[in-house]
Formats: sequence, structure tokens, C-alpha cells
Amino acid sequence: MPAGTNRAFKLPARYSIEGRVHKNAIKQLNRAAIHEEFAVGSKTIKRSSYTVLHPDEGASILIADRRLTVTDEPIDVFRCRNWDAFVGGSSELEGEWLTPAPTRFDLLSLSQASEARNAVLNGWRGAFEFREEKRDGDRVIETGLRPPQIGALFGVLSHWKTSSLPATVVMPTGTGKTETMLALLARERPSRLLVIVPTGALRDQIGDKFVSMGLLKELGALREDAPLPIVGLLEHKPKTAEEVDAIFMGCNVVVTTMAVAGQSTEAVQRRMAELCSHLFIDEAHHISARTWEAFRGHFADRPVVQFTATPFRNDGKHVDGKVVFNYPLRKAQAEGYFKEIRFAPVDELDQVEADQAIAIAAVAQLASDAAAGFNHLVMARCSDIKRAEQVHAYYAALAPEHAPLLLHNGISAGEARDGLARLRRGDARIVVCVDMLGEGFDLPELKIAAIHDPHKSLAITLQFTGRFTRFRSDLGEATMIANIADPGVGEALQDLYAEDADWNVLLRDLSEGANTRQARRSDFIDAFQDAPDVVSLRNIFPKMSAVVFRTGTRRWRPDRAIAAMGSTEIYAGPTVNERNKVLLFITREHDAVSWGDVRDIRNTEWHLYLVHWDEEQGLLYINSSNNSSMHEDLAKAVAGDDAAILKGELVFRSLHNVNRLVLTNLGLSDVINDRLRFSLHVGPDITDALPEAMRTNKRKSNLFAHGYEDGARVTVGCSQKGRVWSMMTAEDLASWVEWCHAVGAKLRDETISTRDVFTNVILPVEISERPALIPLLIDWPEEFLKRAEDAITITIDGESVLFFDVELQVLDFTTDTPIRFRVVTPNKIADYIVRFAPDGLSYEPQGAFAADITIGRTTRSLGDWFRREPPAIRFDNGGYLEGTELFVPPIGAARKPFDRDRIVEWDWAGVDLAKESQRVEKRPDSIQRRVLDRLLATTTEDEFPIIFDDDDAGEAADIVCIGVRDGRLVIHFYHCKFAGSPSAGARVDDLYAVCGQAQRSTHWRSAVPELFKHLRRREDGRRAKLAAAGINHVSRFERGDLRGLRDLGKQAKLLLPEFKVFIVQPGLSKKALLNRQLDLLGATELYLMDTAAIPLGVIASE
Repeated sequence: MPAGTNRAFKLPARYSIEGRVHKNAIKQLNRAAIHEEFAVGSKTIKRSSYTVLHPDEGASILIADRRLTVTDEPIDVFRCRNWDAFVGGSSELEGEWLTPAPTRFDLLSLSQASEARNAVLNGWRGAFEFREEKRDGDRVIETGLRPPQIGALFGVLSHWKTSSLPATVVMPTGTGKTETMLALLARERPSRLLVIVPTGALRDQIGDKFVSMGLLKELGALREDAPLPIVGLLEHKPKTAEEVDAIFMGCNVVVTTMAVAGQSTEAVQRRMAELCSHLFIDEAHHISARTWEAFRGHFADRPVVQFTATPFRNDGKHVDGKVVFNYPLRKAQAEGYFKEIRFAPVDELDQVEADQAIAIAAVAQLASDAAAGFNHLVMARCSDIKRAEQVHAYYAALAPEHAPLLLHNGISAGEARDGLARLRRGDARIVVCVDMLGEGFDLPELKIAAIHDPHKSLAITLQFTGRFTRFRSDLGEATMIANIADPGVGEALQDLYAEDADWNVLLRDLSEGANTRQARRSDFIDAFQDAPDVVSLRNIFPKMSAVVFRTGTRRWRPDRAIAAMGSTEIYAGPTVNERNKVLLFITREHDAVSWGDVRDIRNTEWHLYLVHWDEEQGLLYINSSNNSSMHEDLAKAVAGDDAAILKGELVFRSLHNVNRLVLTNLGLSDVINDRLRFSLHVGPDITDALPEAMRTNKRKSNLFAHGYEDGARVTVGCSQKGRVWSMMTAEDLASWVEWCHAVGAKLRDETISTRDVFTNVILPVEISERPALIPLLIDWPEEFLKRAEDAITITIDGESVLFFDVELQVLDFTTDTPIRFRVVTPNKIADYIVRFAPDGLSYEPQGAFAADITIGRTTRSLGDWFRREPPAIRFDNGGYLEGTELFVPPIGAARKPFDRDRIVEWDWAGVDLAKESQRVEKRPDSIQRRVLDRLLATTTEDEFPIIFDDDDAGEAADIVCIGVRDGRLVIHFYHCKFAGSPSAGARVDDLYAVCGQAQRSTHWRSAVPELFKHLRRREDGRRAKLAAAGINHVSRFERGDLRGLRDLGKQAKLLLPEFKVFIVQPGLSKKALLNRQLDLLGATELYLMDTAAIPLGVIASE
């Protein structure tokens, strides 16, 4: 290296203390890595010449290729490991500092290590200053901590003065959570701080921040001469408490992951908590409840702070703790900490085409940004390793000049470090990864996000987005590229993945909406006084259950509750929410074991007690996991001696307004016969038991049932002793209170007759022979309908199609011939027959082909699937068959013939009544075409901007109309059917199939988002099919297009759906209709109204 010149060099950091203890790194920084200009000189030692770098200030640095000592002058010695590169002109030096040599931590005794730690604490005394940044627009005129950092700092400090509960700090990614932690460390001078992070990569990154104390000195918040902390990076689980001592004793800060801390032994965790005075959690939304609760239990008496970009965990639950500071994303955007985002959508339903389109857009954006002078990088996000490998291949072929990287947990730590180093140097400009760069990764040049697989939750989306919005003056705006047709986008994120989405507004609104919901729940929880430390109220999810009491008191007395519990041990609580009139406590009870007379062994049971007084209705609700009592003493203590349990017949009022009520079990008590006091009836046995219950010498003891209420499926259980319950679990304590109010309103309603409730119960009958009923439709098993339409594949004769292109059709509308049905796909059919036998039903193929069904990785024959999960066969009398159980509606059920006057007559002149479908060629003389022409002529685009031809196997209806009216999403289904004769008449056979199709429509009432996806798939499916056949596309949209459908879909989740189903059968004569046909139409409308609150319209001939 020639002397007498000036050159810039990069040299690594030097440490005062450094070493490894049980494979865990521990270090204290002396001087950070430097990149500055030096005067280059030389020095000869033992006839060898060495380069010497002379800085403007401080000691000179001798660069050596071997170990040596300089004794004749004060000089620092750096041993260069990349000597050849240095000699060849490289300015980036790698190696180790020989002098001054760091103290070896692993050689220190425990007392020496503790002394070093204490020296740092003493050096911090009075070294921290609350210094806040001042700005003039975007220009910083006085350095200091940012306003959100100051706010979070004061929020935590004030919380610690009044509460020992965990504190939660909510700050959007990029607003300075880490600097807030550092400020708390310097201000509070904790004896020892433990920091928990979700991943090893973030452990290393956060650890480096603590080592240097970040920007605190540069900002003037920490005195320049203040010592830097001794930081341990706990990478491996300590095996013993002694190993914990060896690692922790000399550290001011220990940074680790929950995987290490949470999976250590109980003794090791306990020792960690004994040594650490404070606990911080970073990216707290990643910590699962079970892992976190178990570990945090050791820190019950220590200050705990959780830092997160969102108050929701990945599993959708709330981050525990009291929110002491919540910095809104709106304010972060306004103050310039969260920069603008540009959204670049692609629109592809096929995943391969979507991946290619996203990759092309990302590479083009990279080139565009480079042309504008911005040194940006692309990150392509994938959900798993297999997907990442597929996507990486696209980028490698498309842009080899950018050397695309592939990073995931399947590669070694060394490969990951090398890849990240290449990315930081700019040797690679595209990285494809599986959640490797999301958790706190700090690389501001990441400005282009190619989202091949969207995140499922808002929490992770907010955290992920923050990686791309970090501010730096030499960088441009962030760009998000995603597929707006991706079916994997969760409902909470659908607005983000819309064609014209403004992520800057939507992320802000979604974040604030989530935080507001959390705040409301927090307000409910925070209203509890003296909440217990041993259990978080946010983690209590009670069953929807209660014993209900009528009260006459004007004041409840929760302070008297514990006295009513007698000698029962109160483990936690009592705690009272006076605002919402809720009392909570937890008991610990010890009972004898059931398997012997053993005094020294007892069962320990933990029971939750919830008490709510509904002042408006005068009712008291008690929920307890202890069902051995009705808790009358507790009720009288809280609500007065006149508190009376609501029991007996009126409890069954809770079944009111539940349509299609099906009892799954029924308990009866005999009020006369002491030898037969109680009998329990299940399934078909209930059919004989219920009429018996209506007699005077029997009374209903308890029952459980399911049905439909307000168009949704519900479950209800009740006992004449006074308990009411549901199979639901409350998502929080507030939800349980709301459920109680709904139940209480029914129990107090004197107009409800329980005899009327039981008059309309649908009773099951066990059968082994074909019932003498006419089948209207065979519907897929309920579990099939709950799945996404593209999650099930049907294969017939080697041709596989997705579920949305498949239909089940009844073949024979008779009472006595075998029940046959057909599986129909666009190109194939498979016929089946239902066989009845004493050992159950079977579904056997008839003819040349059979169908196979694939769900996930499991493929079975249709017959095998249906034996395991029976389809529902619905009959003309309103009953249905599932497996061997026939559910028969009562004779006295509220059903009546369809009103003939409500049938609408149309003129069908020029229509061939035998032609139902218009097909692709749009046959002008078909029934469907006539209906479409009339709808297009009689409705406006404002009424129905979407009119869609969905005709074909798997249809929702032949015609679907969608619009918005008076704040409601209006959806009309038209089911068309050809006639069995050229002229209109009174043929009941013309109604069976179309009534079955109409009843099938109820599925969509609770699946509106899926309906929009279904229509999109149908349009794309037809386009692909016609293209494969070389035919120009003929759209299914008779009015509107995909853009309009998407716009309505965005509005759909904000609107109340209003469905109406129309049966269109020109083969029916309104004048000639018989009672049998009107009964069938009446039964169809009753089913639609009971299960989905959908009215029926009928269109026929004169």
C-alpha cells in the first residue's frame, strides 16, 4: 500500500469485553465500526514493512497479516484476515483487533463480571436526558427522541408508578420501538434486562442495537461519555441454573427468543426471572398465549413491557397487557415516519399466471426506480419453501442480472448470513423469502414488495408493510405489488387487495379500526377494579352459559359474594366491573378421588365464576364452570333475598324464534312414578319421547337443540332447573354479557308460549327402507359446503374439475322407485343409486363411470365420502334424510299453500318451452333468454348493475342479479326450468326439480363473499374453456363486468344482504294450478324463510 496518500477504509467494531459462555456471545462495545478517510503511512518492524493508517484524531492503526506487538510507540494493531484483498486495493478490512485487546468475558469470575455490570449502571447515573426532536416541516432543527418515542417512554414510566400489570406499547413499524427500549434502559438503569424476540435474526439485530445503544448519544439523549452495556445473546438453552448465572451475572442486557427461553426447564426459567429485574417483549404479536403465559408467570412481580405494531396476536387474539401508549398510523404518516405506498395490482385468477405477472411487475418497478436514481431492492414474499422455490425460478429466468436470492429456514445460518451480506452490498437486488425479512429486519433499501402470497392477518400485514416504509432522504416511495384476484385474502384485508386501493389510507383505517376494537375491549377489561395478577382477564373465554335469576333490588352488592362461598378457597379475585355490573373470581377446590378412599390424594379443580346484573331487565346471570350447583346462595348475597331463579317451563322460552328446531337430546322426568324419575332420549328416540313430554305426568327436564335464527344456524340448551347454554364460546367477557341480554329478553317475554315452541319441532325417525316421499334435491354434506369451492376436486373418467363446476341432480321424482341421482360436470356425468339396508345407506355407481372426491391430500370414492359424511336428501313434505335419520316436520307445522295471487304471469309467446338454457350461443327462443331480456328491459343499471348468466353444472342460479338499495345488498336468484309439454298446464313434475334448486339457494345466504368468488371463477372458467376450443369469448355478464362485480364485492361486507329467489316455470298455468302444486311451492317458501329468511317469487304462464 503506497505511503503518502489519503484513502477511505472500513474497519470493524472493537470491543472492551468479548467472549462466549456456553456457546452464547457476550460483548461490550468500545468503538463502533468506522468508515473514514486516513492518511496512509508505513512502519518497519523486524525488516517487514506494514501499512499504518493515521486518522485525524486518535491513535494510529497498524495493519498486519499476522499477530505482532508494537512496543516502541502507542499504536493500535489490526490483524487483517483478507490480506490479499487489502494488498490488491480493497478498502473493506476484515479481521480482529490485537491492541487494544478486549477483556475475555469467559475468563472473568462471577464477582468480576458483576463488578463490570455494576460499573455500567453507575456510569448511567444522570446520563439520560428527556430530549425531544424539534422539526420545521420535514427538516429537523433540533435532534432528540421522536415524539412517539417520548410519548411511549412517559406512558411506560407513568404506568410503572401505579400498576404491576404488563404494559403494552403500540407503535407502527419504523416509528422507533427499539430506540424506546434503549431509552427505558438508560433512564431506569434496571439491574438486569431480559429482552424476548420472535426469531434468531431479530435477536442478532436487536442485540446489536443494545450493544451500541442505537442513536441515543447522537440524538443527545445519552451523555457522550456514558458507558455502553454488556450484552448477552442467548442462542442456546442453558441446562442448569449455574449456567444461567455464568451467562447472566455480568450482563446488563440479555436478548433471546421465546423458543430458547420458553423451552428451557422450569428451574432455568425461574433462575432467569430471579436475575432479571425487567422483561421486554419485542414484536409481541408473535408470542402465543400458552408459551407466553407460562414464561411470564415467573415475572409476576417484575416490570414487563410488550412492544408491538398491532394489538392483535397472529392467532387473532389480543396482545395481553394494558395499552399504555398507542401511536396511530395516521399520525405516523402525517409526521413522516411512515412513508407513502404505491399499490400496483395484477389481476390473475390462475396462480402460475399471477406469479409471473407479479414478477414481471416487480422487475419493471426495480428498473423504473433505478432510472429515477433510487437504489431500491425487491422482496418477493411466499408462504412456504415450495412456493418460494417456484417463484425464485421465475425471477432467476426473468432477471439473472439482479442475482435473485432464495432465503428460508431450510438453508444454513451461514448461507443466510452470506445472502443478507450480498443483499446489503447490492450484489443481489432481488430476494425471495419465506418470512425471513419480516420480523424487525432493518434494510431501508427494501422498497418493492412482491406479494405472491398475502398474509392472513392484519397484524402481520401491518408489521410486514412497515419494512418498506422506513424513511431516508435518498430513497423513494415504497411499491406493493399483489394479485387482487387472490382467493386467499382474508376478509379483514380485502379492501387492501382491490384494484384502486390506496394503501396509505386503508392501512391507516384498518390499523385504527383494529386498535379501536381493542381499545373498546380494553375499556371493558380495564373497568375491572383490582384485577388479579395470576391470570389475565383478556385470556378468559367463558362458555355461553348462565343460570338466570329475577331480582327486585335497586342495587347489587358484589362485595357480599365471597362470604356466600363459605370455606371455598378464592384463588383469584374478586374483581368488579362496576360500569358494566360484572363480578369475576376464580376458586380452587380439592375433592376426593373417585377411584378409592384415599385421604392423601385429592383432585384439584379450578372454577371460574362470572356474575352479571342486568339492571334494565332486573335479571342476574351467573356463569360458572362448576355445574354442580345452581348458585342460589351467591345470587341472594349479590342481589338480595328475593332473587328467584327462573326455572321450569319458562326456561324453554329460550328456544323461541329458532326455526327448523331439531332436538339432539331430551331428558324427561316423571312427576308420578318414583321408580322412573328420569329418562334420557337421543336421536330417533326423541320422536316417541316428545309427545309423551306433552302429557301431564311428564315434564321436560333438559334438552339440547339446533336450528336457525335470523338466517343463521344456532344451538340452544336448557334445563328446567334454570340453566341456559349454547355450544358457542365467548370471544371475550363483553360477548358473554351481550349473549346474556339476548337470552334474558326471551325469558322475560310473557307472550312466548312454550307449547307453540315445541309444536314445530322436527323429529328424527330411524329408517332402513326408502321413505314414500318425493326427493326434490340431494345436497352436498354440510362440511363440504363450509369449504372453499376450489378446495374440493371431483374426478370422473380421468377428468378433474373444481367443486364450483359440479352439481348433484335428482333423476326420479317419485315416491316408490329407487332414489337415483347424477353427478354432473361440464363434460362428464356419473349416475348413482341410494341403497337402503338395516346396517345403513350406501351410494352405489350405476353405469360406466364413478366419481372420486379429493379434499386436501385425501382422495376417496364418492360413495365412501357419502358413507362417512352423508348428503342431505330433501323431500316434498319439507323433511330431509341424513344417513339413516329421517327428519319429519310436524303435521301441525306452520305451513300453508303458496298464495295463487302472488304468482306472476308472463307472456311466453315465441319461446320454446322445451328450451331452458340460452347456452353460449344465446338462443333467442329459450326460457332463460326471455327472462334475461325482460330483466334488462325492466330494470336499470342503478337497480342491478350486475346481471349474470350462471347456468351450467354447479350454478348458484340460472340468473343472478346483484345491486345495492337503501343500504342493503340486494341479490335475486332466478331458477328456470323447461316444461314437460309444449303448452302450460298443471303438471306437478314441472316443479320438483326447480323447487329443489330453489331450496339449495339457502347456502349462499351465509356465504356472500363466496358467491362473488364463485361468479368470478365461473366467468374465468368459461373464458378458459372457450379459448381452449378456439372460440371467441362470450361473457356470462349480461350487464356489468368483473370490475363492477369487484366493486360490489368490496361494498358487500358493509351491507346487510337481502335475498329473493324466483322460480321460473312457463310450463305452469296460474289458473290451472292444483293444490298439490301450491303445497309444494308453499313448502319451498317455508324452507327458504325458516333457514335463511329468503322470500320466494314464482313466474309462470296464465
